[in-house]
Amino acid sequence: MHTKISPLTQSYADFITDSAGWTLDADVQDVAVLGFTDAIGVMLAGAREGAVQTLTRWALTQGGHAQSRVVSCAQRLPAAQAALINATAAHALDYDDFAFSNHPSAVLVPAILAAADAHPQPVSGATMVRAYAVGYEVWADIFLREKDLYYDKGWHPTAVLGTLGSAAAAAVVWGLSCEQARHALALAASNAGGIFENFGTMAKPYHGGRAASVGLTAAGMAACGLAASATAVEGRHGLLRAFSPQGQVDLSTPMHRGQAWRISARRLNIKKYPVVGAAQRCIDAVLALNQQTRVQPGQVSKIVAHVSERHAAVMPYHLPQDALQAKFSLQFAVASALVHNAVGFAQLQDSVVQEPELQALMARIELHTTDAFEADWRDAAPFDQVFVHLSDGTLLATPQVRRATGHADTPLPAQQLQAKFMGCVQHAGIDAAAGLALYARLQQLPWLHGAADIALPILT
Repeated sequence: MHTKISPLTQSYADFITDSAGWTLDADVQDVAVLGFTDAIGVMLAGAREGAVQTLTRWALTQGGHAQSRVVSCAQRLPAAQAALINATAAHALDYDDFAFSNHPSAVLVPAILAAADAHPQPVSGATMVRAYAVGYEVWADIFLREKDLYYDKGWHPTAVLGTLGSAAAAAVVWGLSCEQARHALALAASNAGGIFENFGTMAKPYHGGRAASVGLTAAGMAACGLAASATAVEGRHGLLRAFSPQGQVDLSTPMHRGQAWRISARRLNIKKYPVVGAAQRCIDAVLALNQQTRVQPGQVSKIVAHVSERHAAVMPYHLPQDALQAKFSLQFAVASALVHNAVGFAQLQDSVVQEPELQALMARIELHTTDAFEADWRDAAPFDQVFVHLSDGTLLATPQVRRATGHADTPLPAQQLQAKFMGCVQHAGIDAAAGLALYARLQQLPWLHGAADIALPILT
């Protein structure tokens, strides 16, 4: 039997260039504004992280045209390097939003800003919103074709497919032709990659930075005439087949187009806590228990957290020794929530992670996993729940949490979104008045004259 293969690479290129004549619905614009706001907030907060500072030092040794702004130094850098650094900063704290098991805003927003800064003419806010929406849509359409999870195969999907999302977004910003956009996607496909084994190290946020940088580089090279395969995405030896060794990938369904945008349906999940998304539900559960009963660590004989197999897999550090590892540790998330009644910037410090009391409690936390999943959330269990066993035989059960606070189905209220942004501003050491002004300006993104209207503070 032969399955008809849809010409996906060309379809995505058509989608990119066709978008120039579209008026986006208000709900699509709202998602883009939310993505820009959250990404820029966490980008500022992450600017001083070790991975960002290291990449900045490296970039400053490379030379090149001073094109685009970065949050980590006063100098402008070539667009691709600026995208690399700012996207790494946005992903460095693992506080950035996520959707369809990827981190769209941390990649798309820095890529769009860098491309807009490098453009000789002002790129309007409306164009940046369209670039975000198109990048999200192309990225989501490609990802959702694979039935087997990338994490199960050792790949970080943000690093693999964010390259194409950022290439699509840059193609919109720079106004590439349909042929150029197709080549940009194909070139980005040849640079897809990023391994799961690097979670909990500086390489993990670099994955986001590289995806943004690769997309910009691919779009720039395509604009200059570098050509690639017309079937790089769907071809016999293309990206989707290469990353689907079991052959589960859908190559026959045409690109999801029309009135039902994926960005409208899936939107964004905003993290309330600066740790991996897989830990958010259990943190909510423990904090809810704290409101009823405060447990002293010495009373605890063991804690059992019930999560999905796949969420457990992205939290491999059972006894973390530093903040990088703690971001990918359910034991840390649960212990911090129980002991400190918080999981935030103050707790994500090496000294806190290494506290003897916290280390001892983490050692008594077990994971109970299930292979049952939500119908529309392939890597999440139907709900997460935590059971606290006390030494006197008492068993305390947290509520069952199906949607973490901040999930697209249970969104943060506007006041809490602003509070998260201002918390990031405070963490970055930026004046509160400047932070409030930036927040207000981002809410007006669709009507801005150009990227220069987004005044990024420079951290010193």
